[in-house]
Amino acid sequence: MAIHPPKKRTLPKPRQPGVSKYHGVRMTEEEYLSLPEEKPYLEYVDGMVLQKPMPNAEHADLVAELQYYLVAYRKTHGGRTGPERRVRLRDAPSYRLPDTAYWAAGVPSGNDTVPTLAVEVRSPDQTMTELRAKCHAYRAGGVQVCWLFDPADRTVEVFEGRRDGEPIAPHGKLESALLPGFFVELDDLFSVLGRE
Repeated sequence: MAIHPPKKRTLPKPRQPGVSKYHGVRMTEEEYLSLPEEKPYLEYVDGMVLQKPMPNAEHADLVAELQYYLVAYRKTHGGRTGPERRVRLRDAPSYRLPDTAYWAAGVPSGNDTVPTLAVEVRSPDQTMTELRAKCHAYRAGGVQVCWLFDPADRTVEVFEGRRDGEPIAPHGKLESALLPGFFVELDDLFSVLGRE
């Protein structure tokens, strides 16, 4: 008769303060959709729940400023806009929450629909590499335009058509063929940063 040593119990890793108990957990799409809402919000990618980072003041200010311009555009051109609305991407059961988004007039804009434009703003604990991958996922999932902002460097990269992370020149203008008539000078947009 063979004698086996007792199995070691592995204790779960303690959670870091502010990290959701669902972060990093694999589950079905139905389980994800039944989770309680919490902040920072939870996304669902490749069967895994991922918590969005908590935005800092610069991140929040930049999103609010961009939202101001998108609301003004919506008032004259129609459509719908809003921050952190859940989007179901078409490629796989994948749910993302862009920092803000815009649905052009005539584009379905109900719950979980794919926007015309998705915007991501880098938080201090995110890398541009991971956010570029997120923009690629948006585009593969049906989003036509993605703008990626880095508040620290005051840069913007555009993912639209053949433009795959093309940087906008410093002191340039943010615009898109899919948002005719929309433009904002980067200097005006980034002027919100650093205000007290």
